[in-house]
Amino acid sequence: MKRAVDERVQQLIDRMPEESLEAWEERSAVREYDGGLSRPHAEAMALLDLLDGEPELLSSARVYRVDLDDEPRHFVSSSEQLLREHAASLGGEIAARRSVAWTVDEEFGGLAELVVAG
Repeated sequence: MKRAVDERVQQLIDRMPEESLEAWEERSAVREYDGGLSRPHAEAMALLDLLDGEPELLSSARVYRVDLDDEPRHFVSSSEQLLREHAASLGGEIAARRSVAWTVDEEFGGLAELVVAG
């Protein structure tokens, strides 16, 4: 992965999930080469593009779907490793990882209740 020219941009993209970095690089390149922007400007605008579409990208909290006995269960975690271990203790594994906003909207119709995991 390439590093951002501006250290502030780099600090922010370091907080994004791995799958978003590829999108940032692609958008940055398009803005630089096709749009004629300087590299620092293109990188900053690409970051703003991503954040405009998914403002919680900089949050480490994600929703993970774990399929247990053919029934999906959703967990919110800021640590994929911790969730992976918890899923294994339940006899499952991570089936999907999504943003909190996407999951609440798409999986729960705009409202989800959080309960303490046992």
